Amino acid sequence: MSFKSVSWYSGLVGFVFIGSLWLVVYHFLFLQSLFVGVCLVFGGVFCFDMVGFYLVLLSVLLCISLLFWWEGINFVSGFMIGLSLVSSLLCYCCVNVVWFWIFYEMSIVPLLVLLVLESPYSERYIASWYFLGYVVFTSLPMLLCFCYLAVDAGSFDLRVWGSVSAVGLVSSVVLSVMFITKIPLFPFHVWLPIVHAEASSPVSVCLSGYIMKLGVLGVCRFCSEVLPNLVFSPYYILLCFFFAFLFFFSASRELDGKRWLAFMSLCHILIAVGCLCVGDHLLGGVSFIYCLGHGISAGVTFLFLWLSYEVCGTRNLFLLKSAVSGSLFLRILASFCLCTVCSLPVTVQFFCEVLFLGEAFTKSVLFGVVLFLNLFFGGLVPLFLMAVVLTRHWDINYGGRYAGSGVASLWFLVVWSFTLFLVV
Repeated sequence: MSFKSVSWYSGLVGFVFIGSLWLVVYHFLFLQSLFVGVCLVFGGVFCFDMVGFYLVLLSVLLCISLLFWWEGINFVSGFMIGLSLVSSLLCYCCVNVVWFWIFYEMSIVPLLVLLVLESPYSERYIASWYFLGYVVFTSLPMLLCFCYLAVDAGSFDLRVWGSVSAVGLVSSVVLSVMFITKIPLFPFHVWLPIVHAEASSPVSVCLSGYIMKLGVLGVCRFCSEVLPNLVFSPYYILLCFFFAFLFFFSASRELDGKRWLAFMSLCHILIAVGCLCVGDHLLGGVSFIYCLGHGISAGVTFLFLWLSYEVCGTRNLFLLKSAVSGSLFLRILASFCLCTVCSLPVTVQFFCEVLFLGEAFTKSVLFGVVLFLNLFFGGLVPLFLMAVVLTRHWDINYGGRYAGSGVASLWFLVVWSFTLFLVV
């Protein structure tokens, strides 16, 4: 079966299905909008607020998109990814520090197991050691910091924590470093491209989709006392932006599609961190709206790379065009996927970046100029790849296993990427 004969059919089915789903979900969100703005508390352990709403929506959309690929996910992978997703949902809304630590680690550990058991690549053990190192060396110290801060505040309930002592301030700084390793920011960024290169595609979707956002959530929830003066100071964020230019250069020379996207994620997540650096209350919320858009963008692009790998049998970006040569619809879909990486209008990342850029220039001209150059290269590198993918095509036939379901999955996330601004 050729891609040309299956792509338009699956695209039509996906359009009807996702259009109907969009109407249902949008009206549900509209009806519940009166309750979202209020903090909903459940049993003293969970608290549903706007931050939890954005991140829960992110995990739910990624989960639905992965359901389209059920034929390519075995029982072990499905169980582990499901456990990770459920743990992340509970972690977003948890205000008890002990349960937060449990759900936080249970979101990461299943993906580490899948990296060892389900990865089809030969160097997965090396990548697992990198990943395991960051998990092991930060897990127990994180719990100790949580316990100390809870004893210092007199409660394990995060909502009643007040100002911390001098030793508690040091603990908050140490805790923020542990969360930064999961975002990850310089100099703790090394593990992400290595793990993405060796992990299976569903694990890559989860890592860049919501695991990176757990680090941002942890810094925001537990380290607000040291933000933005100590941890996300303008000097540190400027240093990260300067290193982001090196990541852009590495991405422009990268032939492996998954490593390319990992380098792009390292650069783009700085926007969410920069919003917290500015310290404005409005931009603090914008940070998690950007996390929502970035997670969907990373997820849909990793799924596109997965589909392309099933078609052409390689992750080489120069050979990627062979995956979409047989279908105009797939070329259009590939363009939309790369447009989400570029943060083109009307993705939510675009609006967040405009707000952040305006605030950055009011704080410092140097900060604004560096951010402007970062945003420029962040859109330019994916456009170069789009030009490579969309030029000089040839016709191929493919009888792939996941053609219809894969296209529907991509279409689902692309529609959400360009319509989320209507919700948030």
